[in-house]
Amino acid sequence: MSFHSCIVLFAFALLAASADAAVKSKAKVVPADAAEKPKAKVVSADGKPNVVFIIADDLRDYAGWMGGHPQSVTPNMDRLAKMGMRFNNAHCNYALCNPSRTSLLTGMLPSSSGVFGNEQDWRRSVQIAGKPTLPEYFKAQGYMTAAAGKIFHANHGGPEGRLTGWHGGRRGFELDAAWDLRFPQKGVQIPDLPVHTGQNFNGLNIWHWDWGGIPVAEEKTDDGQIAGFAADFLAKKQEQPFFLALGLYRPHSPWYVPQKYFDALPLDSIKLPEVKVDDLDDVPEIAKTHLKEGLHQLILEKNLWKDAVRAYLANVAFCDAMLGRILAAVETGPNAKNTIIVFTSDHGWYLGEKQMWHKGRLWEATTRVPLSIYAPGVTKPDSVSSQAVALIDLYPTLCDLTQLPLPEHLDGSSLKPLLVDPTAKRDRPAITCMGGGPNAGYAARDERWRYIRYADGSEELYDHQTDPNEWTNLAAKPEHVALKAKLAGFFPKEFKSAVRPVAEIIGAASPAGSVDLALNIGDVLSAADAPKLQGRGVFMDASFEYDPLVDQDSTLLAQGDEQCGYVLHLVASQPTLTVFTNGQSTTISGAPLEKGRVNIRAQIDTGGVITLAVPGHSEVLGVAPFEQGFPQEAKSGLAAGQSFGILKAAKYPNSTPFDGVVYRLNLTILPPHKAAATPAAQAVEKPQ
Repeated sequence: MSFHSCIVLFAFALLAASADAAVKSKAKVVPADAAEKPKAKVVSADGKPNVVFIIADDLRDYAGWMGGHPQSVTPNMDRLAKMGMRFNNAHCNYALCNPSRTSLLTGMLPSSSGVFGNEQDWRRSVQIAGKPTLPEYFKAQGYMTAAAGKIFHANHGGPEGRLTGWHGGRRGFELDAAWDLRFPQKGVQIPDLPVHTGQNFNGLNIWHWDWGGIPVAEEKTDDGQIAGFAADFLAKKQEQPFFLALGLYRPHSPWYVPQKYFDALPLDSIKLPEVKVDDLDDVPEIAKTHLKEGLHQLILEKNLWKDAVRAYLANVAFCDAMLGRILAAVETGPNAKNTIIVFTSDHGWYLGEKQMWHKGRLWEATTRVPLSIYAPGVTKPDSVSSQAVALIDLYPTLCDLTQLPLPEHLDGSSLKPLLVDPTAKRDRPAITCMGGGPNAGYAARDERWRYIRYADGSEELYDHQTDPNEWTNLAAKPEHVALKAKLAGFFPKEFKSAVRPVAEIIGAASPAGSVDLALNIGDVLSAADAPKLQGRGVFMDASFEYDPLVDQDSTLLAQGDEQCGYVLHLVASQPTLTVFTNGQSTTISGAPLEKGRVNIRAQIDTGGVITLAVPGHSEVLGVAPFEQGFPQEAKSGLAAGQSFGILKAAKYPNSTPFDGVVYRLNLTILPPHKAAATPAAQAVEKPQ
């Protein structure tokens, strides 16, 4: 029998012992046999067990024990799953990196935090403010906290491997205060991979979605460096209990790993995912918008489907090898008997199912994640739970296992009762969100069913007992009305906003007609709520702490769009003011800033002059592309510190939200030019 045949048989044997499923929050757990509920306590010399929390990126059900693909080679994931409990029905709460990790690490559903986008800086959410993240809480409770790799949202840094940039770069939306020790260094989440993305190995010329073998030793890769740090850390006896968070970037793209992982998977042997040609015929139109991207058609035209699956499997195998190094370090180190180990992923990934690639959506392939927990003295070896659980449950679970009181803001509920009694039941489904605000849609997954309801009211319903691939939408069947209503009853009743209310941002208009705004980074106003620009100019006054390593290409304030608007931003450390009219831009820039506190004043006046001044540093004058104020109203709103703003990624690919401390960010909408001072122009509406 060949090696690959053995792997296939082994994977199917594991699959027979597994199931499929879901997630969620404050669920009651009812022991199947309350009389036999054992007393549970993690064995620890000082009463406080250590925690090793490991999260992979974009890892779907291709862990071997989950049975997602017969050619997955994941002996370490499988071994860890058998050491304690594996949850074969675990789900993310949002199928994108930033909102998923924010939900997990804050213990708040996306609907509670208001965080639902990859470019949205979760640290600025007014709903999260004052509530400790998971590592912050453990630190406050006396734990030494350490981290390596992507824990909060971050990415590879693009073709330049930048520290900051689109999607945050290798720093990302890091929370420096959460960690006593950070690898590769303070303020940086992801080590630099020697081979940057954009090599175009696969011929698709999509810089962020490339794959191929690279001539880099394992220990020199980003994840290899993380595993090396973990091994060194775990070999030492720490003076206090520790919370060690390790983020393995694979199998996130680019799928660049040493060539041997590709060589182990001959291309002609690769098995494609099961698909149904007319799979999308019975789903709502809102669920098929990804077809406009044409990715699946492109993969078929280029004959790259097997190649892509092979690359993903190679990266999963590499992720598993790095996990193996970490597990070995725990087991041979001085903390083996009193260390809890958690392994999971932030969300799944599509490989052509439903003609979908990448992540997002509310179907099983992207919501289901591996989740295994080993807790000495609590978990039983080789135990399994098929109950629907969610990543939102990990925060309260770790508090429960370490005997820490639960913070009040948590939406999830502890999995400890399931760890103690694998036959216990939960009374709620797992909930996954997609979209935000009035556009939010939700999926509820229990032991048997997945019910999806989109923002427009359209629905999908799948019976995983008979349809594990979700090929037959049963939502229109009248016999399922009560089931749908029951599952929908667990959907959040509201989606809270991450930004301050309008009334807290906009001041009263002065007798002359000017309007003052005292802004915080993260503030957002819609076009309807933002003060009017036509016939007016603006004055901006900012004071902030500047770090060129983090903020050299960041945006402070933007309003409007390319037809009418302005941006106060930084480009390669130069303070820059850009004014847009009729699709054209006028830009002035000062001298590069140095690290430290900076004051900036900028004005676009109604007489046709623009100024940008850094007191004691530089002052620049320019001519506005108009006289008598902006010639029209801005059709887009206002945002403080948001990535890009009006700026387009093609021209400003490294634009990032402003990261540092802002002491003052004031905006004054100037009175209308006298020539435009009609009663209508003077009327500045303050939202009610």
